Formats: sequence, structure tokens, C-alpha cells
Amino acid sequence: MLLLKYTSLIAVVFMLSGCLSGNVKQQVSANVESQVIEIPAQAALDFKLAIGLLNDDKLEQAQAVLKKMTKDYPQLAGPYANLGVVYSRQKNWQEAQLVLEMGHEKNSRNIKILNQLGFVYRQLGMFKQAEKSYLAAIKEAPANATAYRNLGILYDIYMGQFVQASDYYQKYQGMMDKPDRKVAGWIVDINRRAGIKTQIAAEVSR
Repeated sequence: MLLLKYTSLIAVVFMLSGCLSGNVKQQVSANVESQVIEIPAQAALDFKLAIGLLNDDKLEQAQAVLKKMTKDYPQLAGPYANLGVVYSRQKNWQEAQLVLEMGHEKNSRNIKILNQLGFVYRQLGMFKQAEKSYLAAIKEAPANATAYRNLGILYDIYMGQFVQASDYYQKYQGMMDKPDRKVAGWIVDINRRAGIKTQIAAEVSR
């Protein structure tokens, strides 16, 4: 048995699709545990295998390994997080929601589960639940830039809350060593739209 302590984003890295928007892929951490927990040596090997399969886009094989892990190591949230990624890539949103919520029950402080749940809820049109998940991710890890960007996208495109979206985009930018040019463009555009909205509202109130 290996005793590993996961306190924030310390874990194996794999390509996670869809935490942001569209089909964008990004580097994230897998099996983030916010507590001291015993990780069997075999579980660590299984994680490595599953993540390698994910990287190679061998989703069915990865799914089989991860589903077995949820049975062999029910105390771990990581297998559920990664299984949620598999289902998300397959656009099987209901299954993704189910396994991610199960993982959340195992560890409500798992940042990757919270972020991925936000994305899945968004796909299902459950925008308030998505907002709650992203805010929970920010509360657990205030330095986790991804959650700020995700929340900005949710407010911007899906909820029409432009002022809030601009605020979270700018907070995200402030965390970057180098400003994200794409997000910078979004901020300019959203501030323009928010200004137009305010001007129209003022004219209507006259």
C-alpha cells in the first residue's frame, strides 16, 4: 500500500476534454484527493494504464479499466472523475452526470469532479447547477484558474450575465503569467455588449 497525500492538484496528468467550451482539450490532473487516503499500489498502476488509454483516445478500453476500479477501489473518487471524462468525450451526458455525482459523494472537494460536473450540467442545460459546481471549485481552490474561465463562459454564453462574465474573465487573466489573447478578445466583446445592453435599458426607461 502506498500512502499518498493529495492536497490540491498533485496527481497523474491526462488530457481532459470539455472543461472549457466546445472540443477544447487541456492538461489537467486526475484523481485529485483533498485528504490523506491510502492508495493501493495496483490502483496507481491502473490509473496510469487508464490515463494512457485516455491519451490515446481508446475510450472503450479506458472505460473498462475505470469501471473495474470503481468496484475494486470504491473509496477513491479519481476513477469516477476519469470515467466522467470518458462519458463526456462520448457525449453520454446522463452517464457522465451519474458517475461524477457518485464521485462527488466520495469526495466533495475534488476540484476536477466539480469542474467536469459544471461542464456536464451545462451540456444538459442545468445552468444553475453548473454555476454551483464552478463556484464550489473556486471555493475549494481559489487559485484554480480553469474554474474562473469556465464560470465566465457559463455567464457569458449560457446565462447572459455579462457583467459577471467579464469579472470572471478578468480574474482568470490576472492569474495567467501571460495574458490569454483569446480571453482578452472576449473581454472587449463582452464589455461592448454589456454597454449596449445598459444603453438600451436606459433608453427604454425614459
